[in-house]
This record gives sequence, structure tokens and C-alpha cells, in this order.
Amino acid sequence: MTVQDDERERELVRLFNLDWDPAHQRAGVDALLKLTHQAAEYRIEVEVKSTTTDTVSTARDVGMDHIAKWRRKLFVIGFYSRDARRPELLRCMCLTPIDMKPWIDALEEKIGVDFRIAERSASSLWLEDLWAVCGRQDLYSATDAQRVLKQQWSKYQYLAAADAADGQAFSPAAMLQVLRLRAGYIAQRGATLNNPHISKKHLLRFVGTDRDIQSDWAARIRLIAAGWLAAP
Repeated sequence: MTVQDDERERELVRLFNLDWDPAHQRAGVDALLKLTHQAAEYRIEVEVKSTTTDTVSTARDVGMDHIAKWRRKLFVIGFYSRDARRPELLRCMCLTPIDMKPWIDALEEKIGVDFRIAERSASSLWLEDLWAVCGRQDLYSATDAQRVLKQQWSKYQYLAAADAADGQAFSPAAMLQVLRLRAGYIAQRGATLNNPHISKKHLLRFVGTDRDIQSDWAARIRLIAAGWLAAP
């Protein structure tokens, strides 16, 4: 994200009175909306986006994890002027997961086949494949497993998965699962999309509706969120 993008998104967070994560490290959550609805407290995840065009960029390497997260998030989108020195906010949209569902469904359909291929390819590996990649051994060390998974697992995960020699080594069966996990990761990386845009066609359907916000931002997003929570 560029500095200018970051500044615009901070402005949107202030307008909508959201809780901002400066490092964007809270499980990939841009901001949170705190809301009391029917005596219950909610902390709703919000995807904050800005654009100077009529489409909206999303993220690199978009896969099924992104899709699962987007299905539970509100989207706050700020539309800015194209002034290179100081883009001005023209209007905003707040879209619920229900509003975003047609676009997310189409995206999932687009990459779903490739992800199913990746899953089946990984599950088709057997001991002969393990021996071809890692050599034939009675037991495999944590170092052997790390050569396969690299930084994909934490130290704790390696210790938890070790099932032999009092938790210090991997049986061939456990090591095969390590190999399958890595194969699935490699295959799925090839199935992701680089920065799919929310299309002009999808966004146009909300122009002129209550989702199209030009004032009272903080109050309006809370009304929209409450309506979404109350929806059947």
C-alpha cells in the first residue's frame, strides 16, 4: 500500500468512526466497527478501500481464505478525485456481505475449480512420492520437515505434529501429511488471482441507494450494519 492510499484509508476510518489497526496485522483486518444491536455487543470486521477510478482494487494472491473473510466483512469504499497532489473525497459506499455476495460468488466460481484441483492433487501423494522427494527413512527429523514446509509452520506446529521418538521426529505417515500440505500450498498459489477488482457494474447498482453515503458517515454505517445483522 502506498503512503497516499494509507492516508485516504485513515481518513475513511475517522469519518466512519472505526477502530483502526495501523499495522494491518490483526488477522488481515483493516478496521473494526463496534456496534450495540438488540442488547448485544458486536465487533464487525471492515475492509477499507479507496479508489480514484470507477473500480476498486482488492489484494494480491486472492484465494479461498480471502473469500471466506470477505463473506463476513463490511466494505467501506471511498471514491476520490484524481488530483495527484491532494485527492478529495467525493463519495463513499458501505456494502454489507449480502451486497457483496454476487461479486464474491463469481470470484469463488472463477478460482474454485483450480483450488479443487490443487486439493485433489495434494491428496494423491503417497509414500512412494515421499521417498522420491525426501528419501526413504524410518523416521524424519524436524529439520527434514522444515526443508519441506519452510516458514509455513511455526516452531510450535512442528513440535505438535511430530508423532515419533517422544515428539522429536516424524513417522513416514506424518511426514507424508507434511508433503501433502506443502503440495497443496504450492498448487493453491498458482490458483490465486492477483488483485481482482470490484467491478464498475457491481458498484453501479448501489449508486443512489442508502449504501451511497455523502454525509453522516458514522451514523449511516451503523444503520446499515444493524440492518444486515437483523436480516434473515
